[in-house]
Formats: sequence, structure tokens, C-alpha cells
Amino acid sequence: MRRMLRNVAYAAVLGVVATLLALSLLHTALGVTFPLLVVKSGSMRPVIEVGDIIIVLPVSPDDVRADPVNGDVIVFYRPGEKGVPGSIIVHRAVARVSGGFITKGDANAVADYWGPVPFDHLLGRWTGLSIPAWTGIGYISLFLRGEIYYPAGPILVLLLIAVNVVLIVKDFSRSRKTGDGGGESSADASQS
Repeated sequence: MRRMLRNVAYAAVLGVVATLLALSLLHTALGVTFPLLVVKSGSMRPVIEVGDIIIVLPVSPDDVRADPVNGDVIVFYRPGEKGVPGSIIVHRAVARVSGGFITKGDANAVADYWGPVPFDHLLGRWTGLSIPAWTGIGYISLFLRGEIYYPAGPILVLLLIAVNVVLIVKDFSRSRKTGDGGGESSADASQS
């Protein structure tokens, strides 16, 4: 049983490391700060749903099409909050004005209250590709980050970390006592 728990813990850590590596490679290959974003509000329904993971590519402000119906869906920092975690917005560019874009969520009746989004707040453009919410992957991310059902997600993350630390410490302690480098004795192995 201990060996199985340890293997699960190691697999979880390996999975996290592999995911971070894949995201880093994706970031480098696509040249955008946030190549994948989980949508956390329904402001772009029915085009984009809560829990969808959208794929974003870099775009120059000159290449953004601004139109109330067929404008590009852009990703940007909310004006006045550039670089602030949690201030990334995914809305349609409905008009171009001097120095920025007027944006609006498709499900919203009016344009965004904050006024023009400065060109230097633009992070990218949605490619039109996404991992749908029904897969559950986006919801898992929202849950673990505490975006939904707070504080259950962060508590679960802390518990998983604590369990991993305890298992690693126990394994290290046992290997020091037996001097076998962490392997289980034959008696332990036959009981599992």
C-alpha cells in the first residue's frame, strides 16, 4: 500500500513537472505570454463558454479586426491593470479608436465600461480553437486556482502537497534506517 501511495505521489509530481514543461515550450514556440487561457466568465457566450481553454497567438494592434459582429476576439489586460494577476480579459474588439480598442463581451448588452483598451495592453488574439468546457479540464484548473468553489481548490492543492511531503520524508527516513536507498524489504513487498 505504501509503495502504491508513493508511486501515485511521484506520478503526480512528474505530471505537474511535465505540464509546466509543456506550457513553457508552448509559450516559447508561440511567442505569447499566455498561449492557453481558461475562460472564467460567461461574457463571451455562446461563442466561448465558461471552462473553455482557448488558444491564443500574438497579434499586432494593426492586424486586429475591430467590428461589432465580426471583430477579432482579443486577450488583454483590463485598462489600468496591466500585469496585474486576474486582470486578463477575453472580449471582442468592436471598434478602433485613437490609441486603443473598444471591447465588448458577446453576451453583454453594451461595450465595456472601462473605455478604450490601450494597444500596449494587448496580449494576443484568440485563434478560434479551444478545448471545450465539457472535457472538464478547464473546470479543474478553475477549481484548483480557487476561481470556483473557493476555498476548496486551494485547500486540496495544499493537502496534496502535504501528503507528498509526508510520503517523501517517510521514504527518506526509512531508507536511512535500512540503508537500502529507499527500496522496500521483501517482507514489505510481499504484503502489498
